[in-house]
Amino acid sequence: MADVKWLINRLKTMSAGEIQFRTSQFVKKKIEKKRLTVPKSTLIRTADLSSFKTFDFSAFELPETGKFHFFGLEIDLDKPINFHHDISSGKDFPMSFSKDINIRSDAFGSAKVVWEVNRLQFLLPILIKYRQTGDKSFLDQFVRIMTDWNAQNPYLKGVNWYSNIEVNIRLINWYWCWLLLADDKKWTSGADYKKFTNEIWLPLIYQHCFYAHNNPSYYSSANNHLISEYAGLFIANCLWKFEESDKWLEFAVKGLEKEILVQHSANGINKEEAAEYIQFITDFFLISYVVGEQHGIKFSASYGNMLSKICEYIYHFLDAKGNFPKYGDEDDGRVILPDFDTHSNNFISILNTAAVLFQKPEWKRPDSEWDIKSELLTAHRNGKAYWNNITPSAIPLESKFYSEEGHFYFKGATNTGKEIYAHLDAAALGFLSIAAHGHADSLSYFINLDGFPFLVDPGTFTYHTHPEVRKYFVSTLAHNTIAVGDEDQAKLAGPTMWLQHFESSVESVQKEGNTQKVVASHNGYLKSGVLHRRTFEFDKKQSEFRISDEITLEGTKETQLRMPFHVHPSVQIQQIDPVNFILSRPGDTELRIHIELSSQLNYEICKAKEENPLGWYSPTFMVKVPSSLVLGSIKLSKSISLETKIKILSTL
Repeated sequence: MADVKWLINRLKTMSAGEIQFRTSQFVKKKIEKKRLTVPKSTLIRTADLSSFKTFDFSAFELPETGKFHFFGLEIDLDKPINFHHDISSGKDFPMSFSKDINIRSDAFGSAKVVWEVNRLQFLLPILIKYRQTGDKSFLDQFVRIMTDWNAQNPYLKGVNWYSNIEVNIRLINWYWCWLLLADDKKWTSGADYKKFTNEIWLPLIYQHCFYAHNNPSYYSSANNHLISEYAGLFIANCLWKFEESDKWLEFAVKGLEKEILVQHSANGINKEEAAEYIQFITDFFLISYVVGEQHGIKFSASYGNMLSKICEYIYHFLDAKGNFPKYGDEDDGRVILPDFDTHSNNFISILNTAAVLFQKPEWKRPDSEWDIKSELLTAHRNGKAYWNNITPSAIPLESKFYSEEGHFYFKGATNTGKEIYAHLDAAALGFLSIAAHGHADSLSYFINLDGFPFLVDPGTFTYHTHPEVRKYFVSTLAHNTIAVGDEDQAKLAGPTMWLQHFESSVESVQKEGNTQKVVASHNGYLKSGVLHRRTFEFDKKQSEFRISDEITLEGTKETQLRMPFHVHPSVQIQQIDPVNFILSRPGDTELRIHIELSSQLNYEICKAKEENPLGWYSPTFMVKVPSSLVLGSIKLSKSISLETKIKILSTL
């Protein structure tokens, strides 16, 4: 029954053209299942790598590669891996026809957990360890894991042939693995290694290229998945030359050139409205750009300009400690993971790489270090030498407003010189008709002080498992805005599918002077006869935010409003009186926040409980920790105005 309901809702998001496309894909799937044929081709040649600069990894320390940590979980890479096993639930996905497997429930566990292992991103650091040590056991570990994967994942069998993005992430990682091995004498002279390459690795590469080209994510699915498909196909066919490679390269270049413009605003802001995804999506474009340079394939000036604008946005949206605004979904997704650390700051790594590629010394932050990924991507440019010779820039403390896109970054400093940083979200729900990774968060905000989060977005936690928890983390109540009744600003119709999108409107902007102000509204509650307009004002001289909320009701029907103030788990809440609260982070920073709330609402401090998702915070995918919030509520039958003051307190 749930699958039928999901299908009906999915059809509501589709145009006539998409329904026709999905129908053709369904027919194709039936034919593939009935006449399953493994695609085969002979490698014609590989690109000439003789002029490629040798990577220098001598200065880097990698952790031991025996254990792979992700989503708060761990697998042992020294032991055989069951590539269909979800270690978070103990369940296994079936070895049935891949495209028939239901991943939208937890019947077989979490597909995300299984896919994270099957991206095989741990292979690259294993080979980097080999290049550092010369220890042949790392080569043998690489071959063993790859051989096991091949044996357990015959073409179109099992969940690891379900999603095209996973196919292409493997291709991109194999590209870099191949480059590390191409000039290695032990590898190139070993008969067993040659046999593995010819009988296992190259056939797998071709199968992945074939799948990547023949299973495109078009129409309402043409988001980061489509970008990955073009990137994987482009990167692979720059190196490995099969009969179709010229055709696939042309197809991929056209796709990348188109999508970098279609999926970003004129200012380089990604339209999926999922901040953490920006590093993931940027890497597909950035790594493709680098690989193109390596092989003498130039992207257009418009491609390079947009990639530069994307990096400029990243430069402005990080705070003093490299924190990013957690709007929308986040799932720890990476394209490559050469440092073996799923929690390293990839945004800073991207800025390091981009500073070299675009000769932008101002993108080098004072807290940044040269990392393995930047070494890998800029060795052909002698990137480290350039980076070492540029002076880091001070962290920008000027506010940055993106009015057309609805993202506003308020920045300033206390009288002790500490950073004040806030983000107001007046953006769209997300990209395309399903807005897959957006949250119902219009007019929400967060505030960081001295590089430490205080008022926060609670995060994501999950996609396809724990449906009630998923529903909460994307809900309006899980964000620092105003929730009406039990409804959200948009209708969640599946784990990554929205109906009835809200529209946010930026009504006025004042950026000059000591007082900066944005007035914005959204129509997400017009169906309930409610309009929400928020004025968000920052007095830089007084280190104070003033928030005015106008709730306009049509009719006299009684409505419940809830206004949450979500805090980071490290924040302590002290209630002074019914409407005054002090927020502090002892041991992290001396800065505190004094919140003075409207006396028209009733307030309570809510702490996370196991039986209720309210109050939980997700620092990383599949992990949640208890936190707290101040929750204001009122039942009203007429329009109301609410005033909130948030004063930053410094210790002199």
